[in-house]
Amino acid sequence: MTSVRERIAIVFMTVSVIATLALGGAVIHELNRKPSTVVANGALGSATGVAPGAATDQAGASQGGAGTAGSAGSAGSAGQTVAHGANGGASTPAGQLSSAAVAAGGVITVGGVYDETGPFDATVERDTVKSYFNKVNDAGGVNGHKFQLLDCDSGYDPSRAHQCTQRLLSQGVLAMVGPLSVSGEEPETQFLNSQGVPMIGGLGVPSEFNVPLSWQVTASLTRYGTAMGTHAKDLGIKAPEVLIINANFIAPVKDAILAALHAQGIKEKSVDIVDATKPDYTDIALKTSSEGADSIIAGLDPFSYARLFQALDRQNFHPKMLGLGLDKASANKSYGAAANNAESLTPLLEPWDHHSDPGIADYEGTVRKYFPNQVPALDVYTEGDWVAAELFVEAVKRIGTAPITRQSLANALNGVANFNPGITVPLSYGPGNSHDPNHCFQWIRNQGGNWSTYSGWNCF
Repeated sequence: MTSVRERIAIVFMTVSVIATLALGGAVIHELNRKPSTVVANGALGSATGVAPGAATDQAGASQGGAGTAGSAGSAGSAGQTVAHGANGGASTPAGQLSSAAVAAGGVITVGGVYDETGPFDATVERDTVKSYFNKVNDAGGVNGHKFQLLDCDSGYDPSRAHQCTQRLLSQGVLAMVGPLSVSGEEPETQFLNSQGVPMIGGLGVPSEFNVPLSWQVTASLTRYGTAMGTHAKDLGIKAPEVLIINANFIAPVKDAILAALHAQGIKEKSVDIVDATKPDYTDIALKTSSEGADSIIAGLDPFSYARLFQALDRQNFHPKMLGLGLDKASANKSYGAAANNAESLTPLLEPWDHHSDPGIADYEGTVRKYFPNQVPALDVYTEGDWVAAELFVEAVKRIGTAPITRQSLANALNGVANFNPGITVPLSYGPGNSHDPNHCFQWIRNQGGNWSTYSGWNCF
């Protein structure tokens, strides 16, 4: 007869065998189960523990639900650090693209990093992209697909911008469309390119014109510098103060302004680089006046321009003004008399005097429909984001019924030729290490608080 001790031993052995079989089955199930988050070309791994660099055929990009997909959720601010290294996957060479399909449930999800807090307010750029997507979605979408934008707040902090990029990649975005992150865009463009992630549109920082996976729709800020320095002679400028914002991309922009001025025989009185958070420009107004400068050539943000004009008004000093990005209506309310006869330039039609143009009417009317409170904040940068969203949707149309992948998107973008969005010169792209299709500007002038265009296209 079997002893009690032997019976106990038999029970333990049986339980052990059953547990081993169960655990083995669970492991096999997990190994065969597809994760819900795309991991492509070194993007972040998902919570399921997929090895870095693996790719799946589904996207977990329905964060917050599709809803009216263009207005779908946010990736949030980048307060939570996403670690480099094990979770980040290996970097891939520039131009390496995933062929994994990334449209989940008929929704194509893209990302955008924006300075939504801090000294800049790029929520209007974000909402312009969403407006275009909402318009397309409400018309039925494209080839059975609808569009949504996931945004993340970089808060004028390059480390937060990088965290935002990593977070959006972990959420399976197909591409980045129309971002605006002043301190983050220069390095993040290079990072996205290394990860095989297409980028359409942007602020116009130099790196966006020096990598193969960036498709830009407006002129680079460096080309702005060349145009302004060249145009200075047309305005009779002889001794300007050059005033530009301190940013990690600004050196080549400054150099372009100075090189163009010198080519016209114009010598600057001085060059000042100022922080975006500078609260008062009285010192600049006094310095410019005491040095005998006849003008200011500026590359600032719209919010800093208001403080500059106010300081000039207080000193009753009204030199000639030539600057980029001066046309934001909400900022113009604070410009005052010092802005009268100021000059600016734009690589897109100026809305102030083109409201009846079909392209401008569509742009302004669509933003007014979906985000009416943002209409006063529209400017040259939001126009660029509108065209970026338009170009992205055009590329998806060209993909047709084939799988939507980063590779097919890049191929479609590189096949775009003479694309006419209606508010800029026609845009053409092709394979290569840079995409820089827009070299042209129109001159605009402030007259009594309103901006009017007084030239055709001037190309540089």
